[in-house]
Order: sequence, then C-alpha cells, then structure tokens
Amino acid sequence: MRLLLSRVCLSVVKRTFAMRQFILYARKAVTSSDFSLDDLPGSGGRMDLIARCICNALWISHDLRRDACIHIVACGSPNPPVVISFYGDRLRNVSPDERNIAAWIKKVLASKKRNPGIRIRKISFQQLIAELASEGNFFYILHEKGRDIARVKLKEKRVFVLGDHIGLPGKEEKFVERFEHEKISLGTTSYLASQCITVLHYEMDKKPKPRDFTRLTQDKKINY
Repeated sequence: MRLLLSRVCLSVVKRTFAMRQFILYARKAVTSSDFSLDDLPGSGGRMDLIARCICNALWISHDLRRDACIHIVACGSPNPPVVISFYGDRLRNVSPDERNIAAWIKKVLASKKRNPGIRIRKISFQQLIAELASEGNFFYILHEKGRDIARVKLKEKRVFVLGDHIGLPGKEEKFVERFEHEKISLGTTSYLASQCITVLHYEMDKKPKPRDFTRLTQDKKINY
C-alpha cells in the first residue's frame, strides 16, 4: 500500500529503534562562518577533523545511516559554544567529502541555508548531555582505560562521547559521569576520533539489527 502525504501534513517519525548518537567535543572548532574552505585545519579550527567524523558517523557505501546522528560541540572563537547536529534520517543534498560537509557547516553558521538534517543551537556541552540524559540515554565515554567494547553489552539508547585531537576536558568528563555511563575502550591502539566512530559502527553492525522504522515526510511515498 502506498501513501502520499499532503503538503500540509507535518513530518512524523514512527521509530521502533534507538538512534546511534555520537558527541564530538571540538575545542578549537570555529563558531562563525568566517573560515576558508581551502584551510579547514587552520582557519576552521580543525574543521577537517570534524568533517571526517561527520562523514564516518553518517555514511556507508552509496547510502546514509538512517539510524545515526552526530552532535558537534564547537568551542572555538568567536561565539562558543555552539552545537551542530547532523541527522542521517533527514539529511539532504550533502556529499560525503570534507569540503562539502564543511561548506554546509559554513552555511548554517551564517544562517544562509537550511537543511532538514542539520540543526544548530546555542547550547553548551553540559546542556546537551543533560538533555540527552533526560531522554533516557546511556552514555559511553571513549577512554583508553575503559572496558574493552568487545565485553560490553551496549544499551539500546546509547550516546558515545568523544574528544577531538586534544581530548575531552576533565570537567566535561566529570559532568557526564553524573549520569548513567560507562567508560569503554577500543583496545590498546590510539585511533583518530573519526576512526573511533568507524570502529564503533563496526562493533554495532555485527550485532542483530533492530527493526526498521517508518518515516512519514511531506510529499514522500512510503511502501507498507
């Protein structure tokens, strides 16, 4: 059965699964659109790292991960903090390359263009954590001295917390520890943040997949 929604209908999501959520604390990520796409590491405050993390969180070969989202907590100048969230089930017209992802971040920071899969908010890391905790999420802090992920039975509503190339500040780590959490490790090798996300997806992909979900969107045909 096919259902064609009217233009006046609101988007409704009927989920039978929990999103895979990632938080990246980006200490130097700029919080204005005043950076060059030709110098993402410098003028963008390691915007190249951020773009790679977004790509690894949301893309697989020839498709998006509809059950994943990533929150970037940008803490660089001139207006920190800013949280930029990318949602795989809503993202449109974004390509899985550093320059295109960074260009979209530049657009939303400048309020020049909107994307249903990108949300920007003027909130802090701690406000984001408190919000996600109130929704019943369990936090997994990536830590070299954490429990090996191979021995961890992951909760259904899970949020993975990562630091950038500098790491997660101690005070922010302690704040996460106020809520239900566990420190996990990916082994004895130190990976890049973007690689950590790939490994986490790999570990979750090996486990039985949750039931699919139905997303009702404006002017979209859905097969039942």
